[in-house]
Amino acid sequence: MNARTPAAGMALVAFGAIGFGLMPLFARTAYADGLPPLSLLSWRFGIAFLCLLPFLPRMLAAKRDTLIAVLAGAGYMGINLFYFLALQRLTVALTVLILFTYPLFTILIGWLGFREKLTWPNAVAAVLVLLAAILILAPAGLGENLDITGIAMAFVPPAAYALFVHIAAKRLSRVAIPVRLGGVFLGGLIAMLVLGLIMDGGIVVPASMAGWGATVALALLSTVFALGLLLYGAPLAGAERTAVAGASELVTALIVGVVAYNEAISGTMLAGAVLIIGAILLAARNGASPGEPHRPHAD
Repeated sequence: MNARTPAAGMALVAFGAIGFGLMPLFARTAYADGLPPLSLLSWRFGIAFLCLLPFLPRMLAAKRDTLIAVLAGAGYMGINLFYFLALQRLTVALTVLILFTYPLFTILIGWLGFREKLTWPNAVAAVLVLLAAILILAPAGLGENLDITGIAMAFVPPAAYALFVHIAAKRLSRVAIPVRLGGVFLGGLIAMLVLGLIMDGGIVVPASMAGWGATVALALLSTVFALGLLLYGAPLAGAERTAVAGASELVTALIVGVVAYNEAISGTMLAGAVLIIGAILLAARNGASPGEPHRPHAD
């Protein structure tokens, strides 16, 4: 397989998305150890940034590119906090399935923010995603046990992720991989430290080996590994194909919920998952022609 084709980009994103799908397992293990979300995320990006320290001279030499990556990382990772807060209130399956409404936001942001043509396949895909969201929310009861706050938190990251995918595919494609990663990790670390000091009054240290193990695994597997492959593969695949490949995160997270936490997966939730995957496949078919690499915008 040519290392610069859309198919290669999709393969990298799909493999990296498995690491993202393991985040609920690592996060809940750290929470059980008494580590608050902001402290966990501070350690996550701190450890990830340490892995990129050998490339610090290169980051300092490319000040403008590094600044762009830092701002992108601080913005997205700061908002991504809501994903970890939602995990404290909702099941793994429900939180992750809500996350996969992001194709709708990907389509809208591409249309409104990047002047991409809104086609019928994309419009139909958006409707399918909305229907899927209704199916996904139905098992939560829509009654007195419905955690409105948790669900509202869970819907924030999809919009932020959609914007980040566009930025990664279009704006960061000209930035060297170490600079992209180092800047994004540093931005995430700054955002988490500031939020942790303001909201929690400080950063908590993991209390046990289990807590440290989950934190390090989150930093290495779900951050350096997963985000590295995403940032490398997204410019090759394009935003729509990246959305398709990212479906492997959904499968991984559902397996984690069933195997690790014995969470039940209802028929309506599975139907919602099928609709979401079908929607992003439909949107992807309307992307770059088969065999034609996605070309980032010049502006």
